[in-house]
Amino acid sequence: MGNAAALGHLLSERRTPAFQGKTLEQMVREIADREEIRDLISRYAHCVAQGVSVAPLFTDDGVFIVRRPGRSPAESRGRAQLDENFAASNGKVGLTLPMIHNHLLEISGDEAIGLCSNELRIVENGESIIASGYYQDSFRREKDQWRFTLRDMTFFHWVPVQRGWAAGG
Repeated sequence: MGNAAALGHLLSERRTPAFQGKTLEQMVREIADREEIRDLISRYAHCVAQGVSVAPLFTDDGVFIVRRPGRSPAESRGRAQLDENFAASNGKVGLTLPMIHNHLLEISGDEAIGLCSNELRIVENGESIIASGYYQDSFRREKDQWRFTLRDMTFFHWVPVQRGWAAGG
């Protein structure tokens, strides 16, 4: 399912409830999967805040895309490029603080899609920036561990704190 289709599906009123028609065992497995995926997302946020590479949280073929207003999308493909780009853009503890919440997940066997909100505080060129948007995620379970196959981040705004987000951009 493409990202736009996945987003529409996750937000649809007509979406099938997560546990409809499932046995107790299937429901318990899905609850465990949901918690493991939420832990993965939380580890991502804490790694970023602590300046630790997020590359191990992705599959070998994982993709990370960042879309900021007025800029071309930035894309990293595969763990080596994720490591390289993360080191170039981060690595300083406390200068990038993502706060991720409002998780929507749909799990199908060893694959899942998700949508979550992101509030970000970051220092860019010595300036305090406030940003918010959302992640569209795809996940895959490999060797009994959930990992990101795609983390596609779209920001609604990315502005200096002094200017505020109401000014747009």
